[in-house]
Amino acid sequence: MDRLGLPIVLLAALWGAVNTTLSFFQTINARRDLIFELIDECGYCAGKTLGPIEIYFTNLLPLTIGNIIFLSLISYVILSIPRHMKIENKEEAEHLRIACRIIAILPIFGAISFAAGGLFDMVMLARSLN
Repeated sequence: MDRLGLPIVLLAALWGAVNTTLSFFQTINARRDLIFELIDECGYCAGKTLGPIEIYFTNLLPLTIGNIIFLSLISYVILSIPRHMKIENKEEAEHLRIACRIIAILPIFGAISFAAGGLFDMVMLARSLN
């Protein structure tokens, strides 16, 4: 059972990251769609309480940054697992390091993707409002 504990922890961490990221992605897309609907409807929407700029700074940007931070933390935790494990067999320890690096690829890629998407959203918002 001791040998199964670590893969279960890694799988749970990865599942948590994927599940949370999909929720963030769905929410971010909904906010982005709302922003561009408002831009198409009324531009800056000066007469509305929440215009596209306000929605961007109070919803879309914090969600994007929060997801990048979350995925970065998950990546760090996964990559730091081998340092905290006391495995006497050097071959098993190396397998663990390799497995953790491979598993961390997904949240690292997610963080990079959300950073690029956030930058793209910012550029598109600026272009749409000019």
